[in-house]
Amino acid sequence: MENYSQIGLYMDEERKKMIYIKDLEKTLGLYKKHLERAGKEADKLKKKVQPGIRLYSMKHGKTFQYFIRTKSMETHGKYIKKDDIKTAEMLAQIEYDEYLSEALQKSVKDIEQLKRKLEKDPFRSAEQKLSAGKRALINRLYVSDEDYIKEWLDENYDMMGFRETEKEFYTRAGLRVRSKSELIIAESLDEEKIPFRYEKPLKLRSETVHPDFTLLNIKERKEVYWEHFGMMDDIEYRNNAFIKIREYEDCGLYQYDSMIWTFETSRYPLNTKNLRGMIKKLKQVFGY
Repeated sequence: MENYSQIGLYMDEERKKMIYIKDLEKTLGLYKKHLERAGKEADKLKKKVQPGIRLYSMKHGKTFQYFIRTKSMETHGKYIKKDDIKTAEMLAQIEYDEYLSEALQKSVKDIEQLKRKLEKDPFRSAEQKLSAGKRALINRLYVSDEDYIKEWLDENYDMMGFRETEKEFYTRAGLRVRSKSELIIAESLDEEKIPFRYEKPLKLRSETVHPDFTLLNIKERKEVYWEHFGMMDDIEYRNNAFIKIREYEDCGLYQYDSMIWTFETSRYPLNTKNLRGMIKKLKQVFGY
């Protein structure tokens, strides 16, 4: 699982915004990548121009005029003709790459310093100063995503049993599911590191149901339920599926908000390419 360590930064009283260490690391990686790229590009272009020359530009009507000059020259320098504009482009690019490299170097240094300062989660640090007995009594003001996910995955519930006649399908993680399609869904969720619970009980008014998968939207800290209907060419199964969908909707659980529906028939099985694309999108929406 990724590192979700984070530091609280209170921007106002109504909303708490968090600085994520993983976001700093992502930005740091982006800056370092372009720092290396800018340096290489500048070095490559410098070999194509005379050492020590610089570009000077001057507004001329609605366009610009360009001149080559050395650092010691005080006048405009040598005029660059339109048919030699490539030279001006190279000199401008070299100057840009040099300024960019300088700015990126400073930003990389600043981010690395900030990252070192923010590496330790103050919320967890405060908890660790208490004994286990005292921690059991406190009301935590904030729980990090990492801890929230762990506690959610550690919740105990009664699993539904399997009949002896049922086929056995197991994921690589050892989870038993009821069908090949559920196996594909579970494996795809694991590949994208989206935490889920299988057939976790859900109270719908006076009835308890067991959605195939319960996912965690960590961005909103809410559960999203996934039902896969795999025998839609069977009339009785199809009617029961629509009754089940209506029951979810009657309880305020709608598709695109709290529910995911997937369907297949014997003629039109689950499209694994589209399924993986959907799960990759879910990963972004859920905040992983």
